[in-house]
Amino acid sequence: MGIGFDMFKANIGWSLADGVMESVSNAIEKKAAQAEAEKQESDADDMLRTLVFMAGNNIALDRAAKKAIASVLSEINNETISLFSIEAQIDSIYSELKTESLEDFFEDITAIYTDREQTGFMYAVAMILYMHLSDEKVALPLHVYNLSLIKKYFEIERSELAECYEMLGKKLEKDVDDVADIFEELTSEESIKKIEAENPTLICDNSTVSKVAALPEVAACDNPKEGIETYYNAAVAGTDSTFTDRFILADSNPKKVIAAVNAYAKNCKGEEILIAYDDSAFGNGKVGFLLSNKKLYVCNSFEKPNEINLTDVHSIVANPKLMNSFITVNNIKIDTTMLNGHGTEIVADFLQKAIPLAMQVEGAQ
Repeated sequence: MGIGFDMFKANIGWSLADGVMESVSNAIEKKAAQAEAEKQESDADDMLRTLVFMAGNNIALDRAAKKAIASVLSEINNETISLFSIEAQIDSIYSELKTESLEDFFEDITAIYTDREQTGFMYAVAMILYMHLSDEKVALPLHVYNLSLIKKYFEIERSELAECYEMLGKKLEKDVDDVADIFEELTSEESIKKIEAENPTLICDNSTVSKVAALPEVAACDNPKEGIETYYNAAVAGTDSTFTDRFILADSNPKKVIAAVNAYAKNCKGEEILIAYDDSAFGNGKVGFLLSNKKLYVCNSFEKPNEINLTDVHSIVANPKLMNSFITVNNIKIDTTMLNGHGTEIVADFLQKAIPLAMQVEGAQ
């Protein structure tokens, strides 16, 4: 250990010095082992989150896709990992991803910035998952799109890609060049542009999410209710009956409005109900939202109802995914699962325009 350590030994005794150094060495080794264990746990969490993102972002995460995730984890860990043992984790991560921006998601995957070798490994495993999804016959262009997002946000370089393809080739017992050709074509710029063109409701970054920082000021209107009807008619123009059966003027379907009032808007006495949206699976009106001249009443499936005073509304955000679309008013989520992404944007835009007018409508007599 050098002269310094020899003097240390001479001053306190050889036996004691060796004992002290052994204790220090053991403490260092224990701390290093603990740090390594924590890193492995963090990497495992990052891996699972990445696989759930790959399989479930923008689309419904069905059982076949969950099974593919479990199969991949079993394969890379050389142990049997049943879907039963991790399904709760998958569902929990998936529920978070549905409300999380892409930037937030990728920033949470710490290995992107701290360990390039682990990052490359995670991308290779994402490619293995795509192969499993193909085997399960549930692979979609959207899975390719999500794979390209991982490639983009992980900032995978060509040298790292070469290592990923080599790993995948060995894993699949296929020629590395053939594997590279397959995935280079899948995630090429031309391929991704085609996928985006065919799926315009995909969210590839926050710029494609319709955001309203604040509701516009609207001058007093002689007949605000007619103004709302004008906005409504413009909004539904060109849509089909499936859309207008769910997104309705209250006066056009009193029966559905009454069902909604009884289910989740019992506090609307004395208010003028203007608009209703029905998100129920069977069209019974018991979940969705009601817009009155005072409040926005919201009820999602299997959740407690919410009420938002119109005077408190300051932001509306549309999240127009291909499936499981929703709108956020302030911090309250409104499911629009029965609409496609474009329908969600229509409703969000309507609310932005209609709420200032709704506050000018007089209450029910």
